[in-house]
This record gives sequence, C-alpha cells and structure tokens, in this order.
Amino acid sequence: MRLSLPSSRLGRVWLALLAVALALPALSLPSFVFRLGALIFIYGSVVSSFNLLTGYCGLLSVAHAGFFGIGAYTSGIMSVRWHTGFLTGMAAGTALTGLLSLLVGFATVRLRGRYLIMATLGINEVINLVMFNSEFTGGPNGLPGVAPPDLFGYVFSSTTSLYYLNLAGLALVTAIVALVVHSPLGRAMVALREDDLAAEAIGIDTVRTKLLAFTLAGALAGMAGVFYAHNNLFVSYQTFTTDESFILLAMLVIGGLGTLIGPIIGVILMVALPEALRGAALYRYLLYGLVLAVVAPQWPAGLGGMRLWTRRRKAVPVLDRQGGQPA
Repeated sequence: MRLSLPSSRLGRVWLALLAVALALPALSLPSFVFRLGALIFIYGSVVSSFNLLTGYCGLLSVAHAGFFGIGAYTSGIMSVRWHTGFLTGMAAGTALTGLLSLLVGFATVRLRGRYLIMATLGINEVINLVMFNSEFTGGPNGLPGVAPPDLFGYVFSSTTSLYYLNLAGLALVTAIVALVVHSPLGRAMVALREDDLAAEAIGIDTVRTKLLAFTLAGALAGMAGVFYAHNNLFVSYQTFTTDESFILLAMLVIGGLGTLIGPIIGVILMVALPEALRGAALYRYLLYGLVLAVVAPQWPAGLGGMRLWTRRRKAVPVLDRQGGQPA
C-alpha cells in the first residue's frame, strides 16, 4: 500500500494561503472584510465536504444544504433550549448529521445519475419542510438567540476571534478530507467515480464505499453547520434550501471537482463576487450562471485544476498496477 502525498509545490501554495489568512487581521481593514472571511471559511468547509462525496466519489447529491442545516439546527437548538456549549453542540451536530447521512446513503445506495439527483432533491425538500413547519426549530421565524462559540471559558465574540475560529474549522475539515483522499478509502472512492462496475469487478466493496462517503461528507457538513449557527447567532430554514445545494455545487464545479484547493477557490469567488458587486446582489443567480458559463468551457477541471496549483490533472491515482487494488 502506498500513500500519495501532495507535491512540494502544492504544499508551498497551501502554506502561502495559510500565511496570508493568518496575517490578514494585522492589516487595517474594515470589519466587514473579516466577517466575509469567516463566512468564506464556513462555506469552504461545506463545499470541501461536498467535494468528498461528489468530486472524489462521483455521487451527485443535492441534499447537502440539508445536511448543513441539520448540523446548524442541532447545535442551535441545544444552545437555545438547553444552554449547551459549543463543543457539545459540535459533537452532537456532527454525529447526528453523520447518522442521518448514513440513512440517506442506505436509501439511495443503488441509485445512480438522475435517479440519485431526484431522490436527494426530495430528501432536501423534506428536511427543509421539517425546518419550516416544526415549532421546535422556530418554524418560519427561524431560531434566534444562539450563543456565540466558546472554548474553555473563552467566548469568541469579536470579529477577529470568529475569523480565526472559522479558519481553524476550515483547516480541520480540509485536513480530514486530505487524509481520507490519500487513504485506501480515498482510492476506492476515486475508482468508484471512474467506473463503478470496474471497481466492483476488482473487489472493491462499492456499497460500503458509498455509505462511508455519504456518512463522512454529511458529518463534515454538519460540523460546518455548527460553526455557521454559532457565528450568525441565528438559524433559518432559508439558508438550507435546494437552491443552496445547487449554489454549493456551482462553487465546487467552478473551483474544481476532485481537487483539495478547488472548493476554497470556488467559495472565495462565489461569495466575494456578490459582495464586490453589492448593487447587483439581487442578480446573484445570474452572476453565478455567467461565471459558470465562462469557467466551465475554458477550464473543464475548474480553477483548482489549473497547472498553477498542481502538475497533475488527477489528484489521486486510481489503481495500483501490480496488485489491481486501490493503493
């Protein structure tokens, strides 16, 4: 078994991006820049988890915004009604979302293509209807009063502290995704993405791989939802609609499917663009469509697939030539 590590060039890119993100608060910039940065880090975590399922495993689900919302509502409800802390809410939100994602995987494990899309679209709509109609979630009025995140007695209430906390959350999710991608499970996922029948023929347990992909991606999306709830101090069903799932997909496609850095690039572009063109915020879906129309034909592998970031188109080798099994 071989473990494929990122190239030194790509490692330098990651270190440079991390250094810029850490140093940014030292500059005299308006506070909204750091609020925007915190939002980018949260959505970067969501899209990175989505990338694990769709980019690496090839399972196109449109229920990911619903998983994001389950994590947010779980921790938010615990904070508002039972006054639990941030770590407790994170553990519960991550575990519950992972469990529900596993159940969705069981229900859809035999589906492919358009049938998987339709099934997960219906699941996201059901999740959103529960959020909208349940009094326990606050119904259409949402869930206000979520406490700011706290760790070991320190409350993250300032813009800068929230910026750093969400940066740490993105770093954690990215590290987990990278470890999975460069593991035997990750190679099995890529083999499944390339050709599921061939992967099954060489002995890969495709059902188990799909279930693990659903569970891990859902759990990480739920973790990101916990950060979102405690960052905004408010949770609303409107953030987790099916439309938001398609926006997450657009971020992933633009950034680059199956690349570690792609989700971050896509989120930076798609979150910052409406802010830069604030007067055109009402037309953000049109802006997203225009960006997709420009990027997709010119860079089919997404902006994260450009040679600026990596020398290889495929981030992970699919099969070991000698043994026939994922390396």
